[in-house]
Amino acid sequence: MTRPQATILASLIGKLPRGFALGKRGGVLDAVLDSIAKVLVQAEADAEKLMDEIDPRTANALLPDFERVLGPDPCGRDLGNQTIEQRQRRAHQRWIAKGGASIPYFIQMAESLGHTIEIEEFWPSNAGVLLAGQPLIAEGEQFTWRVKLQLISEWIFRAGVNTAGQPLGGFEISDIECELRRLKPAHTQLVFSYVEN
Repeated sequence: MTRPQATILASLIGKLPRGFALGKRGGVLDAVLDSIAKVLVQAEADAEKLMDEIDPRTANALLPDFERVLGPDPCGRDLGNQTIEQRQRRAHQRWIAKGGASIPYFIQMAESLGHTIEIEEFWPSNAGVLLAGQPLIAEGEQFTWRVKLQLISEWIFRAGVNTAGQPLGGFEISDIECELRRLKPAHTQLVFSYVEN
């Protein structure tokens, strides 16, 4: 917490040597020390504000420095227009990333970027264990993860509204796909499944 100017002034006066020449209060020397105290109040306030700049989640003035140190986003998400909150969240996620290969790690990583996902693993079917109605899963599918994401937006071609040459439909791909593909274990295949809210 920043000290008041009067406290800093009293501290500066207390550091003066004792004697007749400097003992008189309210003179020119006190005016000079008061000016110094004013500058020190501002310096302490600036130092206190810098405490928020240490963490990318709360950084404003130093956010460009965090982004410069981290380099360009490997998925190119830093090229478009982003809010300060999005930039802070991405910088923080990259700043503290430790890596991992477990499903809980990927769920937590997506959560830190503001996405809710579910990851489903598959296991090969075995005779004697498989029950009626269960899907047959081939050998090798244990290396496939199905990632369930919330659908962002979709559009469907409508007669009378759309014109020839326009796509029949489509949907917006979540920006978390690139991040998951980039960090996934090398032996794993990712399949993305978008579900409606």
